[in-house]
Amino acid sequence: MATDSPTPEQERARQIFVILRGALSLRDEDFASVLVAKETGDPFRVLVVTILSQSCTDIAAIRAYRNLDEQVGVTVSQLAKAKVSEIEKAVRVAGLHRQKARALKRIAQLIAKRYSGDLRPVVEGPLEEARLRLQELPKVGPKTADVLLGVWGRPTISVDTHVNRVSKRLGLAHQKAKYEEVRATLMQIYDPADYRSVPLLFMAHGRKTCGAPKPRCSSCPVEKLCPFTKKLF
Repeated sequence: MATDSPTPEQERARQIFVILRGALSLRDEDFASVLVAKETGDPFRVLVVTILSQSCTDIAAIRAYRNLDEQVGVTVSQLAKAKVSEIEKAVRVAGLHRQKARALKRIAQLIAKRYSGDLRPVVEGPLEEARLRLQELPKVGPKTADVLLGVWGRPTISVDTHVNRVSKRLGLAHQKAKYEEVRATLMQIYDPADYRSVPLLFMAHGRKTCGAPKPRCSSCPVEKLCPFTKKLF
C-alpha cells in the first residue's frame, strides 16, 4: 500500500499510471467483465463472461455471453439445468467451448448447492476468503477470481498476460515473478483507490503498444520511464 511519503519506485509507478491514464481511452466494451458488471450488477454473470474470456478476446467472450443469454439464459438455475450440448452451441465462438460449457454448468450447480444460488455474499465477504472460495469452482484460478472481485470494487489487482508483461517490462515486477508476487508488488506500489484502473490501463497498453513479441517502443507514451526500451538499443 502506498505511504504518505512515496518511495522513488512508487513515484515512478505513479508517473506511469498518470501518463497511461491520459494517453489511453478505456471503453467498457473493450473489457468483457467490466461491461457485464455495468450492465447487470450480477456477480454470477460477471463470472460467466470472465470464464468465457479465458484464452480468447473480450469481443468473442461478449458475443458468446450474448448467445448464451439468448439461447439458454445466464442465471444459476438456467445453467444448472441446461444440457451441456446447449451451452456448448451457444458459447462456441469463445473457443474451448466444450471445457467452458461443462465448467459453467458445474459452477451453476455448485453455487446453487453451496450458496443457495447467490454469489453476492461470497464476493462481498472477507477478501482472501472470497478469493479462496471462488477458486474452489471449476476453471476459476486466481486471475479469474481477481477479475471478478476487482470489477466488484474489492481491493485486489488481477494479472493477465498483458499486465504481467507490461509490469515486468516497466520494471515494476521481477522478471521471474509468478502471479501472486506480481499481484502483491503492484498492490504495494499503487494506492488502493487505483487498483481497479491499474489492470485495465496495463491491458490496454499491452494490446495497443506493448505487445508480444514486438513492442512499439517508438510510440510508447512511457518510453522515458521504461528500462526495457534501453535494453533494445
